[in-house]
Amino acid sequence: MKRTYIALMVIAVSLLNAGFIFGDTEVHIQRVESKVNSGFKEWVYIDGKNRLTLTNGKSGVVRVPDGVHRIYAELYTMKTDEVTFNAAGGIVMISVMANSVNDFVITVEGGSASARPAAPAVTRPAIPVIPQPAAPAPAPQRPIGQSTLEAALYAAADVIIARLQPRTTIAVVSIASRDVESAEFVLEELAYVIVSSSNFKVVDRKSLDAIRSEQNFQLSGDVDDDSAVSIGKLLGANIVITGSITGVGSTRRLRLKALDVTTAEIVAMASEAY
Repeated sequence: MKRTYIALMVIAVSLLNAGFIFGDTEVHIQRVESKVNSGFKEWVYIDGKNRLTLTNGKSGVVRVPDGVHRIYAELYTMKTDEVTFNAAGGIVMISVMANSVNDFVITVEGGSASARPAAPAVTRPAIPVIPQPAAPAPAPQRPIGQSTLEAALYAAADVIIARLQPRTTIAVVSIASRDVESAEFVLEELAYVIVSSSNFKVVDRKSLDAIRSEQNFQLSGDVDDDSAVSIGKLLGANIVITGSITGVGSTRRLRLKALDVTTAEIVAMASEAY
């Protein structure tokens, strides 16, 4: 009798955790499609656990027990505010936007994107009402000089990546800048962003360093198109990327250019102020 009682308790707790005693709610989560940061996967956490991974413009469904829950999303090194929502049966609509580093927000049922207390629990309606998600707000214009090099890099990288053919071999050759540290940051981070998109091959930095020593050029120096194409051929790349960081005073501009090694044609260009 004692064993039967214990077994029933275990089953009851399991059903409670699964949401079968007090009901459960479908949480429909949509990642609003955006050209910015489109190459990164987005992780959605509910009550501290990773429940969903979304690529750009995709959606998914998570079932949670009725009650109060916490939700936030992560994208690369960015994180939204944590939002508290109340699950009371039916369907909860949630959208996540990543228009820019400063505009990465999560919205529950069209409500506030920042953390807020949950609404009081209500009785499950006989016929669930499905609220429509709010239309995504337009991406705000970024004032020149008010962004960061990192944000400018992500935005420029998205422009370049969108114009390249999948499974292309890419060599990030040089970034011309008087600030060697910033040039090195762009070289390393740009290669990382391209690799993280999972659509391209990137020439290893060691191979590039070997060619650099042989050809006597600096990664932070200015490399003309002909030289960049020649370096790309030596590295076995299909596309070479060069760029520059320029500007005076508090305003800077990052420019990136992608060249086809076979034709020496410019296949993509991007320019971002910060």
